[in-house]
Amino acid sequence: MSGKSNQKPRGALLSLPTFKDSEFNLLLDRQRIHIKWLLDNGFTKDVGTLAIAGGMGEGYFLEDEEWRSLVDTLASETGDSVPTCVGIYEMSARAAAKKAQYAAAAGIDFVQLTPPHYLLPNEDEIFAHYKYVNDSAEVGIISYNTPWAMPNPGYEFSRALFERFADLENMVGIKWSGFNVKHVLQMIRLFKDRFNFLDNNRIFSHGARMGSVGFTEFYGNVAPRLTIKLWDLYRNKLYNELDEFELKLEFEPEIKLIGPTKSPANFMGEGTASNMILSAMGMDIGPPFPAQLKIEGENLAAYRQFVEKSGLIEWVDWDQNIFN
Repeated sequence: MSGKSNQKPRGALLSLPTFKDSEFNLLLDRQRIHIKWLLDNGFTKDVGTLAIAGGMGEGYFLEDEEWRSLVDTLASETGDSVPTCVGIYEMSARAAAKKAQYAAAAGIDFVQLTPPHYLLPNEDEIFAHYKYVNDSAEVGIISYNTPWAMPNPGYEFSRALFERFADLENMVGIKWSGFNVKHVLQMIRLFKDRFNFLDNNRIFSHGARMGSVGFTEFYGNVAPRLTIKLWDLYRNKLYNELDEFELKLEFEPEIKLIGPTKSPANFMGEGTASNMILSAMGMDIGPPFPAQLKIEGENLAAYRQFVEKSGLIEWVDWDQNIFN
């Protein structure tokens, strides 16, 4: 392993939205302005990594040319000022490897790589997918466990698979969450010295206490001060304060004001959620790529109430007029 693949991700992994017009054409000028705004507002290499074409960026729904345009935009706007990441969601290992090669050539630091998802791949096939990409491109790989989706909803990377992942020299991080919290915490504890775990469960400070070195983030797209605050608590091991902060700001207001019937979690893609969350916080990213649904009416009103009453809106510094 050499070059940028020696790096390991830590801090906030901020998933950027994909800006588009009503006809789903990418608005790359807006993408550039937003990235520059984040850098100007404190999202530095000491805070974390900027990720484009990820889940909240609707990476699953991008055409290849659009994906490459986003990669080039992120690379050109950041230079070496902050670590960068790009999502890769491919059933074909060959296609995934080509994208990883493109990202590496563009100067991207990490690829967020999901397992293949057509029928129900076994762990030999999942490992083979990652190994093929690992052997094909000199770029850091962040493996992304997705237990809510295929392969086989409820599936989580096993201990045996982690032991095999350890032999892949470009595998540097795990974007980690799961339905079995005990298993999630055990894997962090067991493999924290080999992989940098980025907590995607965000069940208070439990992941941090077990050894994860970062977390996934989305609010930071409009509220970078909030991301910086969370990371300061996280890295300084102020776990009790972090728990109280999360309880007050998100956990308790969400269960009281939104609840499962008004949550955007049960849809085909995260574009539904990113459109709803950011619009409620003052950012217009355009409609979700088809055929994702757009949250409107009562559900959107419930989320806006959550943003207001939870105190999240007080952290928002974004002004849509920056695009004018």
